[in-house]
Amino acid sequence: MEDKSREEIIEARKLAQASSIDARNAIYSICDTGSFDEYGALATTDSDSDGSYYSDGLICGIGNVNNESIAIAAYDRAIHNGTQTDRNMRKLAKVIYLAQKNRWPLVIFLEGDGARRDEPLLPPPIINYTRARWDVLEGLTELSGWVPTISIITGDTHDGHAAIAFLTDLVIATKGSSIGSINSKHVTSRPVEDLGKRGEVDVIAEDTEDAIMTCKSLLSLWNESSSEFEEPDEAIAINNIVPPNRRRQYDMRKVINAFADKSSVLEVGGSWGSSMITAFAKLHGRAIGIIANQPMSARAGAIDSAAADKASRFVESCDSYGFPLVSFIDNPGYMVGPEAEAEGMARHHARPLAALHHRNVPLYSVQIRKAYGLGPYAMSGFGTSRHVPDLRLAWPSVESAGMSLEGAAYLVKRKEIKAASTPHEAREIRDLYAEEMRDASSGLNAGRTFSFDDIILPEETRPRIARHLKRTPRKLSSKKIRPIDPK
Repeated sequence: MEDKSREEIIEARKLAQASSIDARNAIYSICDTGSFDEYGALATTDSDSDGSYYSDGLICGIGNVNNESIAIAAYDRAIHNGTQTDRNMRKLAKVIYLAQKNRWPLVIFLEGDGARRDEPLLPPPIINYTRARWDVLEGLTELSGWVPTISIITGDTHDGHAAIAFLTDLVIATKGSSIGSINSKHVTSRPVEDLGKRGEVDVIAEDTEDAIMTCKSLLSLWNESSSEFEEPDEAIAINNIVPPNRRRQYDMRKVINAFADKSSVLEVGGSWGSSMITAFAKLHGRAIGIIANQPMSARAGAIDSAAADKASRFVESCDSYGFPLVSFIDNPGYMVGPEAEAEGMARHHARPLAALHHRNVPLYSVQIRKAYGLGPYAMSGFGTSRHVPDLRLAWPSVESAGMSLEGAAYLVKRKEIKAASTPHEAREIRDLYAEEMRDASSGLNAGRTFSFDDIILPEETRPRIARHLKRTPRKLSSKKIRPIDPK
């Protein structure tokens, strides 16, 4: 009997290894060679009692990426449309438990149609939902803010699979994928490209290979396994990015790429809240988070509701995982007016202020050009929080005020402007006042009044902040600081 049982196990393992090839290849592509240990390879469901579908359409287990452990799972649409069962959800719940216990990052490849509708129901009292389903959803919630969780959507993803995706910290999706739901009559889904514009997908990848490379880059930030780094090729040009004409726009991404280590910048949420840039990067090999206003956006860097939400959730993520923050500021303030109010600006504007106040990680702010109204405080917490930036820097091109200097001119010089004989004369009065105020708040005067910790040249930004990073080693709390708000 033992010989027979042994042969049966060997044969079953062969069949299991031959199943779910795409899912296995995805896992093997991300894990170090030979490091993946599978859980539940022989698991089947009641509907496949002959063992024709080993692993039940979900490959999961523990592997290594750059010699660091991760929990990982991948659904396979080729088996019952990648659907969820009591058995495969219990497998997923097990690796989630291991991720929580050992503080291992979790990666899930998602593609499928939610619960398997033809699976036999368990006997009462469990009628509608299995316990395993809740173990997974509650387990993902428990991981939030404790270890990074990343979902990779590689095809059409519906119902319970979408629920899993939106309980992870970061959603990577390949082009052409979709997210939605299925009912008895029809399928409702949206392309991930559309969902990216609403902030529901963080990164749109070209294909699965690109998604895997992005995921590995994110995991390298968590592990910080190497202190090696290269200076960015753009570093030498950082002094020429901001145009002398203050009315001309520039691309803040160029500043970020000239500041961070070579090829280390990974922007998330790039398709929505375009007036705000959020990106992970490395500085002298150290993982950091970057928030930055984007003067090139349609709103010239002004913070709207989407930008406020985007920044606050990113700050929470960096704080939970011990990533110091660098803030690049060129901000005309918060958006105002009927459209902004319709978007809920009054409610959303407080979110980045609160996130910055509750942070524990260091924050280094760099004001590049304008900073008006309450917006700059949403980028650094300065003036609204006891947790002021550890280092508050500015470039010579800095200008600060309670509101737009041109707008202030219409208040301070209202009589003169109204008395002007021509529109041209009125503009001259406005512009003259604005220039006078701009000179009063110039970089040199800002330094003289200790409005900033220092006024530095652009090329000094990278080494200055890198030195401070060395003085503040990464500290991960032994207890979870907070969960990260779901999308």
